[in-house]
Amino acid sequence: MTGPSEPSDARGPARGTVSRIRELLRPHRRTVGLALALTILACLLNLPVPFLVQGLVDRVVTGGRWSDLPWLAAGLLAVFGAQAGLALANTLVVGRVGQAVVRDLRHRLYDRLQRLDLAYFDRTPTGGIISRLMDDVGVLQGLITSQTVTIVTDLGTTLAVTGLLMARNGRLTLVVLAFVPLYAVNFRYFMHRIRSNSAVVRAKMDIVFGLLKEKLDGTQVVKACASEPAEVADFAGQLDDAHGPRVRDNTLRAAFSSLCVAISGAGIAAVFAAGALEVVHGRMTPGGVVSTAALAALLFGPVARLADLASVFEQAAASVDRLGEILDLEPTVVGPASPLAIGRARGLVEFDRVGFGYEPGQPVLWDVRLRIEPGMKVALVGPTGCGKSTLVNLLMRFYDPTWGEVRLDGLPLDRLALDDLRRQVGVVLQEPVVFRQSLADNIRYGRPDASDAEVEAAARSALVHDFATALPEGYATIIGEGGHKLSQGERQRLAIARAICKDPALVVLDEATSSLDAAGEALIQEALANLLRGRTALVIAHRLATVMDAGLIVVMDGGLVVQKGTHEQLLADRHGLYRRLCAAQFGEPAPAAAGGDPGELPAWPMPAPAGGGMLDRSSVS
Repeated sequence: MTGPSEPSDARGPARGTVSRIRELLRPHRRTVGLALALTILACLLNLPVPFLVQGLVDRVVTGGRWSDLPWLAAGLLAVFGAQAGLALANTLVVGRVGQAVVRDLRHRLYDRLQRLDLAYFDRTPTGGIISRLMDDVGVLQGLITSQTVTIVTDLGTTLAVTGLLMARNGRLTLVVLAFVPLYAVNFRYFMHRIRSNSAVVRAKMDIVFGLLKEKLDGTQVVKACASEPAEVADFAGQLDDAHGPRVRDNTLRAAFSSLCVAISGAGIAAVFAAGALEVVHGRMTPGGVVSTAALAALLFGPVARLADLASVFEQAAASVDRLGEILDLEPTVVGPASPLAIGRARGLVEFDRVGFGYEPGQPVLWDVRLRIEPGMKVALVGPTGCGKSTLVNLLMRFYDPTWGEVRLDGLPLDRLALDDLRRQVGVVLQEPVVFRQSLADNIRYGRPDASDAEVEAAARSALVHDFATALPEGYATIIGEGGHKLSQGERQRLAIARAICKDPALVVLDEATSSLDAAGEALIQEALANLLRGRTALVIAHRLATVMDAGLIVVMDGGLVVQKGTHEQLLADRHGLYRRLCAAQFGEPAPAAAGGDPGELPAWPMPAPAGGGMLDRSSVS
């Protein structure tokens, strides 16, 4: 399986990078046009300098016309001052464009991530995604803000100076052009190597980011296991693994730049030598040689700088390729072009001969046939990995069935708009998600237009209101990472309040009470009773005591539905999986009393009246 953290083919054409950058710059055409105009002026201001220098040599130093010195010096000062002003203006303009491009690009990336399937996040490390969203975008920002102006200015200067050289002295121009093949060989040798190595570096950093996030999220476990030294050593090993490619990156860039500087130095020396011969033969003045050498420096200097810029461009190209992997992805689960209207669902759910596999040829669900009536509480039980969560994922349409059909109120899910479908379902997970925002905004997260009164009503139903009013700023208190810390039970009740505020037709519970103590579980059960009232419920549970009152218990094993029925009906099957699961959790039942009914149910916990906990027959007198 190939994840996005793997490097793409680093030898792809550079024009792909150029076209992506051009696409990013398109919304800022006017500002980019202003920057190009300033760049053209900066290029033109490079041209007077050699002529002013020639005047200083021929008219002042050689000709003795010292009265011209102030004017020539003032001319040079004016040119350099104008160049500095244009550089500042251009930097401000391009900096503004760069910041806007980065903002737009991160927005596009986040928008695409929100629309991608759950399968993408199943196979992609979160740290790798963060690395691309921050690190790779930062590399691209550096290219646009600090390098683009220099690249365009140097290219413009190179073209202008080449034209001037040809007009002034064809023989010296040939000397200059003789060094062009050396630059071409140098560029050809290093460019794709730098890009390829940059892709490797970025992939290694994906792994480092992923490890860092994983271990920071698990800090409590690391400390509880006294594993800090081992984690430091492991992280150092990952850094060492990335160190070699990073050193190679610096070596390649340094060698590339140094060779370009050496070629430029040799070129300028050759121009001076050829110019000296021109003076000896009377074809040029000393000032003409100096000015021509200055023009050659204006030509060789930008070409040498282009080596550094080319290195930055190739690094950015590797990042653009990686960002393109996200931008070019399309979700496989998409809404229909003409969705069916559903309004508020009644809650009838049907799985019609449904099969599904996360990988081709490896199904994890087989021929599931299940009908859930409106308002029914259905429990999914079975060993770990039997397909319970997968079945719920299909109901939420996080994935589409490989075969068969799932329907809501008789309508195929793939004929409904995704937003309409998911608004019908409230989810309470075993590990509730709390966002860094106010308590009220966390409750209304699934229904942003909910009023404060509706938020408070949901909080009261979920038994959140009492602890909410005790918070420092009440419902306005910031919770989540870095905010006010909630207990596990409070987080669970918050998740229930969020589901109640959403007012769904269906509710999915995934082990909602498995990590709570008895007192916390009693509060959660009361809050859940308020949530489930009048709604279709699909409950995933390993703790069977929490679902014995379900109207239908579906027992799954190996992706198959192997039993269906109520608690009493399933217990009556002495060889059924459900009875074995009960025995594993509660121990073997006590034997029937002497003279009792041989078919009497074993002394295991039994459903309590609505709103209560579970009763244990062995404790009832």
